[in-house]
Amino acid sequence: MTLSKQLMMIILILFLFVFLGTFFISIDNTRNFIQNQLASHAQDTATSLGLSLSPHMANNDMPTMERMVDAIFDRGYYKQLSVETINGEDLISRNNTLQIEGIPSWFIDMVPLETPRGEALIMSGWNQAGNIYVYSHPGYAYEELWQNVVATFWWFAGSACAALLMGLIALRFVLKPLRAVEKQAEAICNREYALQENIPWTRELRQMVEAMNKMARKVKQHFTEQTALTEKLRNQAFKDSLTGLGNRRYFDSQLQQRVDSPEEFGHGALFLIKIHDFAGINERHGYKVADTLLQETTSILNQSCKKYSSHFICRLNGAEFAIVISDVSNNEAEHLAENICQSMLQLESDELADENNPIHIGIAFHQHGQEISTLLSSADMALHAAQKQSKNAWVRQDHTALTDKDIRGANEWQDFLTRVINEKNIVLHYQPVTVATKTNRSQHYPHEVLLRIPSNDGLLSAGVFMPMAERSGMVIDIDKLIIGQIIEYLTNQDKSTQSYSINLSAASISDSTFTEWLYAQMRSHPDCANRLVFELSEHGVLQNLETMQNFCNNLDKLGSAISIDHFGRGFSSFGYLRKLKVRYVKIDGGFVRDVDKNDDHQFFIHALTDTLHSIDIEVIAEAVETDDELNTLKLLHVDGIQGYLISKPKPLE
Repeated sequence: MTLSKQLMMIILILFLFVFLGTFFISIDNTRNFIQNQLASHAQDTATSLGLSLSPHMANNDMPTMERMVDAIFDRGYYKQLSVETINGEDLISRNNTLQIEGIPSWFIDMVPLETPRGEALIMSGWNQAGNIYVYSHPGYAYEELWQNVVATFWWFAGSACAALLMGLIALRFVLKPLRAVEKQAEAICNREYALQENIPWTRELRQMVEAMNKMARKVKQHFTEQTALTEKLRNQAFKDSLTGLGNRRYFDSQLQQRVDSPEEFGHGALFLIKIHDFAGINERHGYKVADTLLQETTSILNQSCKKYSSHFICRLNGAEFAIVISDVSNNEAEHLAENICQSMLQLESDELADENNPIHIGIAFHQHGQEISTLLSSADMALHAAQKQSKNAWVRQDHTALTDKDIRGANEWQDFLTRVINEKNIVLHYQPVTVATKTNRSQHYPHEVLLRIPSNDGLLSAGVFMPMAERSGMVIDIDKLIIGQIIEYLTNQDKSTQSYSINLSAASISDSTFTEWLYAQMRSHPDCANRLVFELSEHGVLQNLETMQNFCNNLDKLGSAISIDHFGRGFSSFGYLRKLKVRYVKIDGGFVRDVDKNDDHQFFIHALTDTLHSIDIEVIAEAVETDDELNTLKLLHVDGIQGYLISKPKPLE
């Protein structure tokens, strides 16, 4: 019950108590007054009539006495009037039947009125000749009493209504700051830290509002400081301060994670890029020109790789860079290398390079199951070969390259995926997520749904075909197909309470037609909506934060939750999480792998977990494969874990 209702109920009870007390006292006083009036009325009549009848009693003039009694009795104010001799014989007796009209019988029973007898002597000379007895009729008294009660009741009823109305208005005005405080508290829970500008004049309310504003500022400051500290730790450990790219430590962890994750990196290419004679440039032109050269090279690499959604770029050492891209063919890799080489020639005209030989590139291809040491060795051999060739050259290591048989052409991929979508020829797997630490948070987490496509070579994982699906604009249809299959599964087969998470692409979320379709599906299947969590990659979230915010809010209203996948992979600020209704984040496996042996990863995960817990976001660690990793993650207060240590992906029956 709300505070306003409680206060109004208390006021009404008090008012009712006062009303009933006043009401009954008023009735009792009125009744006593009326009874006294009845007694006085009867006695006065008896006395007056006794004096009037005395002469006639002496003459024994009965007709005159009867006429005088009738004249008094016929006025209707009396219930009984009788004249008796001194011996008690009835001489004259008149009775009026007790009929009280217009007065409820329950009122007469509840408020009985006594009608006292008035009496007087009738004299005959100096002798007592008889007695006269008079009883007043209570009808008029009851009528007067009833009218008084009704008037009193309506007066109090009107006063109660007026008091209630004024009380509601007053409470609405007085409690308005409390409603503002309630909204402010809800906003803080939703990671919004708005302050109340209107401070109430009531001292207690003013102190409460000021305390809430102080708390909001403190919580915001705490989150900002924690976020800044976490980002600082991550940047110091994994980011190159000059170029803003990942450093060698970041490269090693991310490459290892992708090589070991066929769901993300079924096959792809590694580019090793080295600036020619960087030490000489530094000596001849100074460190400022050398730093500018590194920054311009970074800009060229970022621009050249912009169209590839699944890639990362790192600076390995002073003049060496690396690019890792998923699912590229020979021709695409060669075209990218040639584009980078040509773009770097512009640096000579900008006087950042001494000759038209700015860089060399070595390319090696990765296939599932290949050792990372073999991949790095192949790329390094290709780089050395490029350095021995002509100026500004690139070399692809042929014996590790994927053949045309290994990678379909764009048209072939498009035809293949079109058939898959039309025939709904997909196979769904899932990987469980379990609770890592027993807290007051969730006691179970959604299983992650993984997509497979049957082919002549067996089941293809998403890391093989999704990059091509994104490039060919078919990823939205695939997302719809997965969601439709899961809804059908939850509706017709799975009667448990287990929830499932589905990965959505950034292209789908940015498409208004898809989001409206998804909202309609969730409205049509509310039971399924409560069991679905939609996972979004951090990269996809940051592409259009405003669209993502609306998407999260709409799904939250429909009962579905949102999770951020591969969290921490990029170097963006974590502050955007305050604006999104996110239930979980999944820490990228690059920070989880060998976390028990890596202090930098431990510091980062611990700081990240504390930061996210402060805004009520739960943390799940991906790619957990050893007991040592699990035990370390528990000490770092991670909520849930996912990985081969718990279970390998299983078919969704």
